[in-house]
Amino acid sequence: MKHPVAVSAALLARKAVSRTPPHARLVRWFATRAAEGFVASVLALACASAAQAADAVRAMPADAFIDTLAVNTHINYLDGAYANVRNVADDLAWLGIHHVRDATPGGAAPLSTYVYLAQRGIKFNLFAHSEVTDAVGQAAHLNAAVPGSVAALEGYNEVDHWPVTYDGLTGTAGGLAAQRAIYTRVRGTPALAGVAVYDLTGYDPKPVETRMDAADYVNLHVYPQNGEQPAWNTNGDQWMPPAIRLFKKYNLPFVITEFGYFSLPQAGWYMLGVDEPTQAKGVLNGYMDAAAAGVKRTYVYELLDEKPDPQHKNNELHYGLFRYDNSAKPVAHAIRNLTSILRADAVRPANGAARGALAYALAGMPASANSLLLQKKDGRFVLVLWNETPIWDRGAGTPLSSPPANVEVDFGATASRVDLYDPTVSADPLASHRDVRKLGVAIPDHPILLEVTLAGAPRS
Repeated sequence: MKHPVAVSAALLARKAVSRTPPHARLVRWFATRAAEGFVASVLALACASAAQAADAVRAMPADAFIDTLAVNTHINYLDGAYANVRNVADDLAWLGIHHVRDATPGGAAPLSTYVYLAQRGIKFNLFAHSEVTDAVGQAAHLNAAVPGSVAALEGYNEVDHWPVTYDGLTGTAGGLAAQRAIYTRVRGTPALAGVAVYDLTGYDPKPVETRMDAADYVNLHVYPQNGEQPAWNTNGDQWMPPAIRLFKKYNLPFVITEFGYFSLPQAGWYMLGVDEPTQAKGVLNGYMDAAAAGVKRTYVYELLDEKPDPQHKNNELHYGLFRYDNSAKPVAHAIRNLTSILRADAVRPANGAARGALAYALAGMPASANSLLLQKKDGRFVLVLWNETPIWDRGAGTPLSSPPANVEVDFGATASRVDLYDPTVSADPLASHRDVRKLGVAIPDHPILLEVTLAGAPRS
């Protein structure tokens, strides 16, 4: 689990004696590369931070963006919050998220638990958690029971920490060989026709020349350190960009199957916890950064705080979007607000629905700020703006607040209405503007959304 920069032997030892759920610990080579200082341009944003005035920016469909939002679950953990599978289904529906990552069936939870979630509309990325033949067979059983419920089958999790032995090979070689076997078996299993194969995690890509006949998607785990932002920090630290650059040589699409922050405020260095409002900012920014970089799907770690931690000493038990008692943290409210805002709800299609592009321009955008253009089914555009200024004081273990960036947005045409939303606050607009071509906007350290109805469209 959690891997960003360097890891000490003492820290690894400390983690080894704790309960270690199947997620990232730290890829040592990735830490080294992050420290080498890859430039911010590595993160090739789908929508540039400063669009030229005459350039029409192609919008990402809002539904496609929502489909990038995913989360990890542990439904095999029957000794804690995940034992109540109805809560799991209800929480996902409340968030508006339909994609989860979990281990292949065959553990403590029966297949019927997976089937129940699948019948509630959940799509699974299942990572191999048993022998290859069994893992692929279990995935096939689920997909046969509820056709279309298995979106992807993933190789073994973090083989640098949980070594795999396959066909007489051990370590990374064993994991890579097992991945090829998984790919071949999935392709030869009719019940898994159309199911994507995600790569394994925990191997150094430098000596590995190709993923042909091994994976359809490159697979990353990204955990920002020290309470930092996911993609841009004033000290030069970056998390998502170096990971993406490191694997670009394979010319495959990307998924991020683990990303997140734990809500246990801490000071110091390395994998620091933050408070709940800061967790919400980091997760929202990570979802946006990944989508803007073209990542197919990002699985935040994780849905629920697995067990109670009354003494607040176990970092592993605070990654949830929901607390152990199933109450929603600010991050859960923010995700629900985000998906609610992006649903199309106009009575009639808005002007520009067929064009799918907006010639907007941004003046005054700092290097730390990003943009992403979305479009709802009804044709209204949603321009997402966020500014990755420092959000956590690692010395004091307290949140940081930075002045917003004052940016002028030129929509390229007159907008009959522009509604401003902040998903960390509400699913309702905080301000509305009528008949504007340009608008001054203060961009905070987390996403705000400008919903744009072009002139000539119905005013709701």
